[in-house]
Amino acid sequence: MGDAVPVTTPDDATVELPRTRARSGFWRETSGALAIGLAGLAVVVLALQVIAWVRGLPGPGIAVLLGHFATAAAALLAQHFADRKTGPQAALSILIVAIATGTAIWFFWWA
Repeated sequence: MGDAVPVTTPDDATVELPRTRARSGFWRETSGALAIGLAGLAVVVLALQVIAWVRGLPGPGIAVLLGHFATAAAALLAQHFADRKTGPQAALSILIVAIATGTAIWFFWWA
């Protein structure tokens, strides 16, 4: 039986269904949330810049806008690899997502 779950059908025949895929793990899920959050933040900064242009104000600026999109792209690419790799490769990809997120927060929000 191993990896299958036995299920009884209405005609008393037993069918084995494959087990559902296990969760990916806390760190992989956390890095995924960081990556998608960073992408969402980049879209928000874009919207704020467009609103500023329409109103004739300086807004966040092109450098900040491009920086948000660059870090979001790096995080999403790293998350893509983290979701498809295992072991040290996945750990490195998760670390890259964390670094990209930290970079965006540090340079564009705190400094």
